[in-house]
This record gives sequence, structure tokens and C-alpha cells, in this order.
Amino acid sequence: MTAADVSRIALHLETARKAVLAELDSIPDPVQREAVAREALRDLVPALGRAVQTRRTAAVAELKEGRTLAQVGDLLGVSTARVDQILKGK
Repeated sequence: MTAADVSRIALHLETARKAVLAELDSIPDPVQREAVAREALRDLVPALGRAVQTRRTAAVAELKEGRTLAQVGDLLGVSTARVDQILKGK
């Protein structure tokens, strides 16, 4: 991963954050605004986290092909146990 990769993802997240906040701010009724915010927190934010975790698990599974857990751990700078956890989606 390069600094450019991280910067690109951070920019996308910041753009999305601004768009979501603008949408929330555009809802004039505070009851409706709260309901939309609650739903976003309950459903959308966790869904994004799960999707990112799925991609992380897939990347580690790809690294695992032809390597031991210890070798993957060395590549990622994490323990063998942590590699195993990531592969299990934790």
C-alpha cells in the first residue's frame, strides 16, 4: 500500500462524509433528520465496515496462497494469530 492509495481512499471517505452531512442538514424536520441519522448509524456505517472487512479478508487470503501464516504475518507486520483471525473475518 502506498501513501497515494491511503490518500485516495481518505479523499473518497471525506467526500462521502461531506455529502452525507449535507443530506442530513438539508432535512428540515428534526424528527425526520434524526430518523435518517439513526438509520445511517444503524445500517449504513456498519455495512461499510463489513464491506471493507470482506476486502481485507480477501486480500489476506490471496497472500496466504502458497505461504504460511507466519510468512503472511511477516509481510503484514502482524502475528500469526492475527493473520488467522483476519482470515476468519475477525
